[in-house]
Amino acid sequence: MIPNTSHAQQKLNLKDVITMAQRNSPSYYRAQSRALNSLYAYRFFRSGQMPQLVLNFTNSSSPFGETVEVLQPDGKIEYIRRKTSNTSLGLGLRQNVPWTGGNFSVRSDLNRFDVFGDLSSQNYLATPFSINYNQPSIVFNPYRWERMIAPIAYDESKRQYVEDLEVVGLDGASYFFAALSAQVQVRIYEQNVANTDTLYKISKGRFDLGKIAENELLQIELSLLNARNTLEQYNLQQEIAYQELKRFLNMPKDADIKLDLPDVVPQFDVPLDKAVAEASSNRQSVLEFRRRRLEANRDVAQAKASSGYEFNLQAQLGQRNNDEKLRKAYAGGEVQQNLSVGVGIPIMDWGRAKYRVRQAKANRDLIEIDVQQEERKFEQEVFLQTQQFNIQKRVLSSAAKADTIAGLRYEITKQRYLIGKISITDLNLAQQEKDQATQSFISALRNFWNNYYTVRRLTLYDFEKQEKIRYEFDEK
Repeated sequence: MIPNTSHAQQKLNLKDVITMAQRNSPSYYRAQSRALNSLYAYRFFRSGQMPQLVLNFTNSSSPFGETVEVLQPDGKIEYIRRKTSNTSLGLGLRQNVPWTGGNFSVRSDLNRFDVFGDLSSQNYLATPFSINYNQPSIVFNPYRWERMIAPIAYDESKRQYVEDLEVVGLDGASYFFAALSAQVQVRIYEQNVANTDTLYKISKGRFDLGKIAENELLQIELSLLNARNTLEQYNLQQEIAYQELKRFLNMPKDADIKLDLPDVVPQFDVPLDKAVAEASSNRQSVLEFRRRRLEANRDVAQAKASSGYEFNLQAQLGQRNNDEKLRKAYAGGEVQQNLSVGVGIPIMDWGRAKYRVRQAKANRDLIEIDVQQEERKFEQEVFLQTQQFNIQKRVLSSAAKADTIAGLRYEITKQRYLIGKISITDLNLAQQEKDQATQSFISALRNFWNNYYTVRRLTLYDFEKQEKIRYEFDEK
């Protein structure tokens, strides 16, 4: 490819534009950012499945003193003012338990309590080890649902990335053909201006010889003026289309570009059953439907668990000792065992829990209806675009043939006019038909490639190479 400078013209074909769009366009960077966001979310989920080593440090003190109650040996209470400091240090290894929804931890803790002033003292409370288990709810297990949904969401994001890049390709084709269409129009009217100018000069000579009427000469002159005005308009449209294309490709505004007409058209049909099968296997939407159903069921389960009934469990087993000396605090000690079971039963909530569950179920039913409609729309879109692609290939072939015939007819008509066999009206008609046939061919070519990349986007399958579409993702 020719380097992109303001002094060298860069020729671009359709493949060049799509390749550049999928590597350097703002749309590509947006797709990359979305994919990275999903990747980091999945890695965050995965890291939550691993043991977490946590170091805790806290210190609370009263540097200006505080008034406290002190029980005296005779049973009286005296209020004294003292300065204290309470420092704690703990190291714990924590692991979520996905099968139950609780978390298990092993900890080692040390506390030091200092009293300053006349009654200064210090005391250590050491817990060399403790084994803990916490079960917030027996009814609802969030880890179980997360383990089902998170991998689907991640696979969905990977397919979405491929689909996003195919959308970039489709958008690139749209910008390419918008600019190409304007470029072809400029070329048509440049040729028309040149042809009409030649005809005007010839006709002026024939008028001077008295071979044509003044009315015919004026008609040719009017056609020349109209062609020049139209050329100016299409020059402006071409510049606008070029700037839109360069903006989409993230190219410099002063880049000098020229577009080449696609000269190779893929010759293959897309089997409907193959298109439906590949779309069902590859598209992000298929995983999205599954994820949305799981999320709706999760919300119902969570609503049932939050219906007012509370069940929780906490258990602890460890060894603890306290002493004024740090070494003695870690020597010996007593075994600590704690078991806490909490149960809450609603007596009267005015139907609050019942309506919450019903709301979650109604939302699940609504999601199911939406998903079913989107599934049907998904299949219908694949069907229609596949049929349209297969038809458009034949339409393009007919348009190309019509363009060739119209061009030949115009040349023949022009020669007949030059020898005086036909009128200027017949020549203008032939020129209009030639221009219209060229425009129809460009439109058919644009529709064909639009259908081509639309089928790729809908199926994420390359029917030309007979392989699934894959893009390497740059995991930064």
